[in-house]
Amino acid sequence: MAYFIDLFSPETYEAFKQSARDISGFRLRHKRMAERITSGDILICYMTRLSRWVGALEVKEGPFIDAKPIFLPENDPFVVRFRVRPVVWLDVDRAIPIRTEK
Repeated sequence: MAYFIDLFSPETYEAFKQSARDISGFRLRHKRMAERITSGDILICYMTRLSRWVGALEVKEGPFIDAKPIFLPENDPFVVRFRVRPVVWLDVDRAIPIRTEK
């Protein structure tokens, strides 16, 4: 089992949260990296702009290419996809900040 970072913007976080939470995707330019990910690996989910850890997804299958819009209503760039199972998925108010106040 290996671990990989899966980046979410606040917008794609909301799209994933509202979905069945069974597909996660990467941009086509990350296809070579995605090909290293196999079933059983864990995607550690990080939300950009808010700098918070929001979840962990177990990879069930993939990668595969699918251009059907999921994460954005049109021209979804996250076409390198995996079937996943959430191990942990946190609401934003419970997400773990990357830095703590001193």
